[in-house]
Amino acid sequence: MNTSSQVFVRLLDAAMLAGLILGSADVKVFAFWMVSIMVVLMFVGCLAMTPDLAEKLQGRSFMKKVFGIFVHALYVSALIYAGFPILAAMYATAASIIRIAAEAKLAPQVKP
Repeated sequence: MNTSSQVFVRLLDAAMLAGLILGSADVKVFAFWMVSIMVVLMFVGCLAMTPDLAEKLQGRSFMKKVFGIFVHALYVSALIYAGFPILAAMYATAASIIRIAAEAKLAPQVKP
């Protein structure tokens, strides 16, 4: 992913987080549905995990991993603050499963 795409994605993240924290009721409902779609896609992405994608996720620098975890924590916090704790739990679960699936794909396979 090139730099302009990363900046665009982070701006969308910031807008979604701001909507959850500072938005009116309608904005929060919109953010709820957008994050709901994200969670579904995250669960589907776990099923479609390939070793190449797992290597890309796990091969990032330490700072990028820390920033990614920070963004996930912000989403969970914002969802709880906005009044959507069940969606926050589903988001946290999906993010954790993605990390676990990536590690599992890269684990050496033992043949009997």
